[in-house]
Amino acid sequence: MKVKPRLFSLSNNLDSVLAALIGFFLIQIFSKHSGIGISPDSVTYISAARHLVHGNGFNSFDNLPVVDFPFAYPFFLTAISFFTRLDPLQFGSLLNGFLFGILIYVSGGMMNGFNKPSGWYKRILLICILLSPAIQEVYSMLWSETIFLILVLFFIISISNYLRQLTKGWLLISTLICALACLTRYAGVFMILTGLCLIFFNGAMPWRRRIFHCLIFGSLSFSLLLINIIRNLSATGLAMGPRPKSDTGVLKIMEYFGGVLCDWLLIDRKPLLAVILTIILLMLFTISFLYTKNRKKSIYGFEYAMAVTGLIYCVFMIISSSLTRYEQFTNRLLSPIFIPLLWSLSWWIPGFLSKKSYRLKWIYGLVFFLITIWFLNVQIRADYEYYDGVKDAGIPGYREDPFVQSEIVQFLEKNKEIFDPRFPIYSNAGEAVYFVTGMPAHQLPFLDFPAQVQQYYSGKNNYLVWFRDLDDPAMPDLKSILQHKNMEAVKELKDGAVYMTK
Repeated sequence: MKVKPRLFSLSNNLDSVLAALIGFFLIQIFSKHSGIGISPDSVTYISAARHLVHGNGFNSFDNLPVVDFPFAYPFFLTAISFFTRLDPLQFGSLLNGFLFGILIYVSGGMMNGFNKPSGWYKRILLICILLSPAIQEVYSMLWSETIFLILVLFFIISISNYLRQLTKGWLLISTLICALACLTRYAGVFMILTGLCLIFFNGAMPWRRRIFHCLIFGSLSFSLLLINIIRNLSATGLAMGPRPKSDTGVLKIMEYFGGVLCDWLLIDRKPLLAVILTIILLMLFTISFLYTKNRKKSIYGFEYAMAVTGLIYCVFMIISSSLTRYEQFTNRLLSPIFIPLLWSLSWWIPGFLSKKSYRLKWIYGLVFFLITIWFLNVQIRADYEYYDGVKDAGIPGYREDPFVQSEIVQFLEKNKEIFDPRFPIYSNAGEAVYFVTGMPAHQLPFLDFPAQVQQYYSGKNNYLVWFRDLDDPAMPDLKSILQHKNMEAVKELKDGAVYMTK
């Protein structure tokens, strides 16, 4: 396949520049009320960056080593803080707006390299990416996915160039991108699997060379993550933090997976429909992968690599969630497949229309236009609902008005002196205590680890900060804690309380 030169030049991407600028300002609009969105994971990233910039190690809000998340994203925030002398909370919205713009621009450049590039197709897809509620949510929060999504696109570009040119240079670039992705999110391991599949089944190379390139790619792309894991093991004895085994069946996992797809289409979540949508999604990526694989003109275009990337990510997430328990699928977890899915659904349309007669071109064009209008209408309705909430209350999380204005948060902000620094603070939301007070706080142990729960019950001289609205069923409830520990109330409020062991 001959690829159009200078895919990412400004002259070929004035429409991408405009869409990127709009994306930047959208994030600023969403963040206007209370700043960038902050979730529990965001607090871990922020606290780790603050510790690193002050030379206190890669530690979390509890002053313990960070193992639940890899090193790259906190280090990225640290580097920006070091050079700007600003806290991540101060530059978060500008950073995410800039990253959102990069994502949009790179997407536009990639569409210039499709088998049948089309200006009108590219602009419609840019609007779909720009207005995507799933992507907007990611870039409204201080999350590592803001970089991870960009790395996924970079990987598709580099591995496609490698498959076309078969040079070690592109192989090493793909390896570096993959290694950085694994160090940004543990889920980046799926990119190792993707790269190995693409290299191993590349019929343009002899078997010996394929195996050699697989060994280079696999070993080097895993190297940075391996160093991170060795560090975690030496610091805590845990490779990636406490990871309880999953107790959810594959069918239920597919239902949760498809439920996110229902949300993307603004339709009610129904178990059977969700499972069907998951199966359709897997079939779509499979068909796109097989079709592009068997066409000589597009075998090494972006369409081929993105279909394989989307398919392996879906399979990886379904299998991994059946082995290890983590949060149910959300926009955040499935956001890496949104753009590959959008492309796999539609990349063939310009070529399909170009082969039709003038009359049929108008008929099919009208059908595709009506589908596009319907989809954009769905996105705009979801976007408006999101904006209507954040403009008055802030982005959901620890900077949203209901949390900031809650009685327990107000009490903690104004009465930090009640905590004796000699005694540790525990909480069902330790990251929230840190975010509000700046003081280290430990998370309550999970019920899946009874020995740690018993150790907490037997401990003395510690505080408990309880947030009623942040109750986590994976942790001991307040009633059980008060039954097992001799505690007295320091302050009881409608939405929380502070206790001290007697």
